[in-house]
Amino acid sequence: MYKNIIFNESCFDTFKKLPDNSIDVIFTLPPYNRKRNDKYKLYDDKIEDYFGFLCDLINESMRVTKNFVALNIQLNHYNRQEVFKLMGHFYKNITEMIVWEKSNPMPASGFSITNAYEIVLIFSDKRIKANSTYTKNHKTISVFSNMPKNHKAVMNPLFASWFLKEFVPNDATVYDPFLGVGTTGVECNRLKINWFGSELIEEYALCAKNNTGANLK
Repeated sequence: MYKNIIFNESCFDTFKKLPDNSIDVIFTLPPYNRKRNDKYKLYDDKIEDYFGFLCDLINESMRVTKNFVALNIQLNHYNRQEVFKLMGHFYKNITEMIVWEKSNPMPASGFSITNAYEIVLIFSDKRIKANSTYTKNHKTISVFSNMPKNHKAVMNPLFASWFLKEFVPNDATVYDPFLGVGTTGVECNRLKINWFGSELIEEYALCAKNNTGANLK
């Protein structure tokens, strides 16, 4: 199986290369679909059928994984209904939900409710287990402030490190379909976990290559 490789292509092209049950874990943060294009310099964050997009992603992800699929999702004004619809659609496949509480979220204006958490939906045909005792399905970590100028939707490295350490089995291979600038790869390297990823935007893929030392294809 692939190891420390970045495919500069759509994850759906990479999925075509992957046989059924060929990798252990998928861990990723898909596009937010915020509509305002205030997070990505080079990616148009507008998907007309976001629900269909996520369904295709989850179905392909479950096809290729042996263990579980972990989807980090941030609810926002634009995607909220589609994410809730997604949870109902896959209710038989969601076996756990991990909550990342932000200790320093950006406060909402006026009387709006401050968005202080993100969720990781776990898709599997079995309950996942932690690598240590008394592991909670909740973690409080501060918001990552050192975002690169060209990509302001980077996965939080502290949360990624905690999740990978606590839930990814030993000797597993992790695939990130939306690698971005390479956070999953960086943390997998640090934890000595095999990994590979896909990134559609060439500039982000090159950043990920520089950050992880991986081979770019």
